[in-house]
Amino acid sequence: MSLHDQKNFIKEIHPFEELTEFELDKALKNMDIAYYPKDTILISPENISDYFYIIIKGEVNEYNNNDELTFVYHEQDEFDADSLIYNKTESKFVVNEQLICYELKKSTFLSLLGSNKKFESFFLKTLTSRFRTLKNKEYGSDISSFMFAKVSDLYMHKPCIVTAETSIKDAIEQSMAGKTSTIIVEDDSQYGVVTDSNLKKDVLLVGKDLASPIGEIANFPFICVQKDDFLFSVLLRVVKNNIKRVGVLEDGKIVGLIMQIDILSYFANHTHIVTVKIANAKTMEELKDASDDVNKTIKSLYDKSLSSKYIGKMVAELNAKIYEKLFSFVVPAELHSKCALLVMGSEGRDEQIIKTDQDNALIVANDTDVEQFRPYMEEFTKHLISFGFPPCDGNIMVNNPYWCRTQAEFEDQIEVWFEGKDMDHYMDLAIFFDAKCVAGDATLLEPLMTKIFDMVKQKDVFMAYFARNALLFQTPIGMFSSLRTNDEGKIDIKKGGIFAIVQGVRSLALENGVIVNSTVARIKQLHKLGVLEKEMASELIEALGLLSRLRLQCHIAKQKKGLPLDNVIDVSIFGKSERDMLKASFTVVNSFKKFITHHFRLGNLA
Repeated sequence: MSLHDQKNFIKEIHPFEELTEFELDKALKNMDIAYYPKDTILISPENISDYFYIIIKGEVNEYNNNDELTFVYHEQDEFDADSLIYNKTESKFVVNEQLICYELKKSTFLSLLGSNKKFESFFLKTLTSRFRTLKNKEYGSDISSFMFAKVSDLYMHKPCIVTAETSIKDAIEQSMAGKTSTIIVEDDSQYGVVTDSNLKKDVLLVGKDLASPIGEIANFPFICVQKDDFLFSVLLRVVKNNIKRVGVLEDGKIVGLIMQIDILSYFANHTHIVTVKIANAKTMEELKDASDDVNKTIKSLYDKSLSSKYIGKMVAELNAKIYEKLFSFVVPAELHSKCALLVMGSEGRDEQIIKTDQDNALIVANDTDVEQFRPYMEEFTKHLISFGFPPCDGNIMVNNPYWCRTQAEFEDQIEVWFEGKDMDHYMDLAIFFDAKCVAGDATLLEPLMTKIFDMVKQKDVFMAYFARNALLFQTPIGMFSSLRTNDEGKIDIKKGGIFAIVQGVRSLALENGVIVNSTVARIKQLHKLGVLEKEMASELIEALGLLSRLRLQCHIAKQKKGLPLDNVIDVSIFGKSERDMLKASFTVVNSFKKFITHHFRLGNLA
């Protein structure tokens, strides 16, 4: 390998591209090529190395102090900065396939840390910080420009604010002078709004006296956001509430307006089109077209490097509107207040992005005959399938009588689930615990959730078995030999990592009375309660975000090729940064599994 090739090879390895030309030349001058046969122990607690290794060819296994395989390093991987910096290690690094590598002298490595702050900060960062650095390197600057835009970054329209006692005539004149069609009405520190449509409907059509107070026709409350709110969260509120404008608050006072069109222009995606299509759908075919367009929105948001968490929230809002509209088409209006339509599992947590299956249920009021809902639920399920929501393999759907019951019957079923006589009882409770209402009377769900939390207090052993499901699948850290995770070089990313985080966090949330649904929100709440340390909470959020994004990447690629969707990913297609992040994520998963095992005393279970 020529010096030029050697330099290019090293510059592709993060964070060596941060070195100046002088520093890079210094590194190359103090770097040798070495060869080691299989089974050579390079580093151990008893033998701290004097070199920083970069693999050219071959493979090295890292084992923890229990001789468990934790990492497999291969071409372009580097190790072990920590042992050089801290002069100690609890790991053992063993050559698994004959190794050709660069060896950078310890003194030079430490000298580079001292001379280059970016180089130093990467190796001294926590795992969470390294995650973020690698993500920014892999996905580019679109993440910061798109994800972290705030309301203050957008042009704000000057508001026309009048008191509630102002006459309609005077208010209209003030709005015309300000060249706005929106009149903000202030009444005892509360804000309402009057728009052109209000004036036509509530004044012009009914012949209302223009001397009347404007407060009589104002709609309260006017939805407002803070000036430093993230713009994407505002977009979510606009979509959820189907509104065209929001007020901007600073120190409790409205200082401006931002319009729906301004937000949508900034993000330039299909969200608005889909929302309007759903709202205006008059037939099943029109609603189906809107549902099909959700995939365009997903692709648009994904291409902008938006995190899977936020894509999930947006898609959840759109899907909830589709559910609600379909429900209104299928179920007679007089029955809407007699039931609650639930989405559960990943849909209930706002974490299902691509339509992989449907988990839903119907709670029927106790004074209503559940049988009259059966034909409607059959029709509902049939249409959902035609909309691209695949049927659930476990038949967790509203057309299944098991998931279409009266409130009292669900209360009885919750008691059966807590008996834990069948493994399905644990998973059925887990799925139901993630439920949220998308149509009908949401209050029907509340006493059932209260009952679940009350039952938990009496069921320590049940909770241990419930939590043990987080250990159901093996973490695939030991399957990276030469990118060979299985015989085809693939892993199931849901079973390997996502499920353990979701189920473990769900178990802690259930135990501690955490009522929020999304996994990230649960992690944050568990940290506030002191259940999770700050570093573990941060690592779990980063790991879940990375694994979810890679899963979405896999789904989009398979969807584009017309292949059936699953959670199996081909690791060989990933670049080095993604492989590094994947390894780090699985390390977090293993650490979290150990925490769950200790917390719930799973070692005591039969």
